[in-house]
Amino acid sequence: MCYNNAMADKRRRGDQLENTIYETTLRILERDGYNKTSFAQIAREAKTSRTVLYRRWDSVFELVHDAITANEFSEPPYDIAINTGSLRSDLIALGHYYENYGSHVNNEFVRASVQEFSQGSLLAKRLMSQVRRSNLATMAKISNHAIENQELDQAPSEQVQLLLFEILRYHSILVNNATGPDIPTLVDEIILPAFYAGGKL
Repeated sequence: MCYNNAMADKRRRGDQLENTIYETTLRILERDGYNKTSFAQIAREAKTSRTVLYRRWDSVFELVHDAITANEFSEPPYDIAINTGSLRSDLIALGHYYENYGSHVNNEFVRASVQEFSQGSLLAKRLMSQVRRSNLATMAKISNHAIENQELDQAPSEQVQLLLFEILRYHSILVNNATGPDIPTLVDEIILPAFYAGGKL
């Protein structure tokens, strides 16, 4: 009985430490950005040792990923259901959804993913692939609605379907514009014409 209690206490302390590490990691990421988020800084502010961190995570990126996942920061989920009745309004609604979903922490993580992807990180490659599949799954629903409504004859190319997401990421991550692009103008002048060009026979 004493042994079981001791093990339970140990697990509880382990969970508390893990939560502290995650909270500290996100706080540093929010405050200082990914490039200044280090094991040394996390260990210092979480009041633990770097050995504890190195024993659990191979890289800061993996720790950041786990912290964000545990706190439910991520790309928007697969099961977005947008069906307003027209292709234009669907695309505008989707643009506003993604714009509102964003956060400084999320943008920093996407920046980190791009940086780590360019350096050959397998985890970053897997995450970027998941984001791409998620985006295409969302656009497949919107394209299918447009086909059912006879606005399109077929789904446009994947390149066209990903265009809205890529422009929004560009503004939030690289331009770092707090207001973002004007979504209706973006849809009317770029996204919708591209959908019609690729989706009509």
